[in-house]
Amino acid sequence: MDAIGYDVLAIHHLALEDDPRYPDNEEYISMTRGLPKAVTVFDLLNLVAAVSEAVGERAGRELYLAYLRSEEHVVLFPPPPSSWEEHIEDVFPDLLRGLDYVGVLIERSLETNHEVTRYVTWNREYRGKLRTKVVSPSEAIGKT
Repeated sequence: MDAIGYDVLAIHHLALEDDPRYPDNEEYISMTRGLPKAVTVFDLLNLVAAVSEAVGERAGRELYLAYLRSEEHVVLFPPPPSSWEEHIEDVFPDLLRGLDYVGVLIERSLETNHEVTRYVTWNREYRGKLRTKVVSPSEAIGKT
């Protein structure tokens, strides 16, 4: 099962047709329609922010609720920390290897579902830093 990054979802939901990634992005979305897929709560919240800014608060709230109710999407949450001290100690090694904090939270969320085999995003920064395989929508559809 794929987990989808907020950038892929934002290009889709905001219909950013002028974005050069749009055709491959939409082909990927079309290819996975009806299939189970995951989104981390952090990607979902970033998507809500992007949609709310572009379209309005109501659209952001409705989109959030739609994903929570979706049978096609599983929203992944990281395990809750028992304390902030323990949490910081747990994430620090990943921060030291150059993974940003949001990336660490995404990684922890992805690891809660063993069916997730790859993270689909345009963000090349996560390649080689997440333990989950990172691919672009272009790669996912076999174009590169």
